[in-house]
Order: sequence, then structure tokens, then C-alpha cells
Amino acid sequence: MHFEKYKKFWEEGDIEALTSIIDPDIEIIMHSTGGAIDPDLWMKRITAVVVSDAYAENIRCLYENDDIMIVHQITNAANGSRDAVMYVFTKKNDMLVRLETGATPLAPKE
Repeated sequence: MHFEKYKKFWEEGDIEALTSIIDPDIEIIMHSTGGAIDPDLWMKRITAVVVSDAYAENIRCLYENDDIMIVHQITNAANGSRDAVMYVFTKKNDMLVRLETGATPLAPKE
């Protein structure tokens, strides 16, 4: 399934692993605004996180089948801020075609 490639992107910085499962026209809905974000801008943002001092931890697949993949992880920014992030991907033709995200701020690590 797709989760192993998704996780490889976050843990190893393998951009090709992620782009191989993402539809180029993926619809990305931000929970904070309810608005859509440009897929290219989203890829630039998450790629910047992967190649910076920021990192993700506790990356878990909560559920995946042929139609959906639900992932939860903790994202740690270089400035010390942390968020619990939920990604809900919809699949079509074996590609991720829609993403809805939600994040909850967490206390900084001690």
C-alpha cells in the first residue's frame, strides 16, 4: 500500500517515494481555513520541512485500504514548535487524489 512510501519520504527524505503516489492534481484542503492549497506549494512546504532541522516522529498509519489512507504524526519545527497532525488521503486509480489535514499545537519538548 502507500503508507510505506509516505513514511519513507518523512524518515529518509525520499521525495520520489512521495511523488510516486501523489496525483499531480491532488486537491489539498487545509482544516484551519477550509480552503484549498496549491499542490506545488504544499510539496515545497513539506519538502522544506524534510530537508531542514524540522522532523516528524511517531508516524503511524491509522487505516489504509484501496480508497483511503489516514496518517497521524508529530511534526517538530526547527523553532521548537510541535503539532499533532492528521492527514486523511482519498485514493483513486491507486493514487492519492485528495488530502484533508488538521493540526493540534502541542507543548514544546523538554
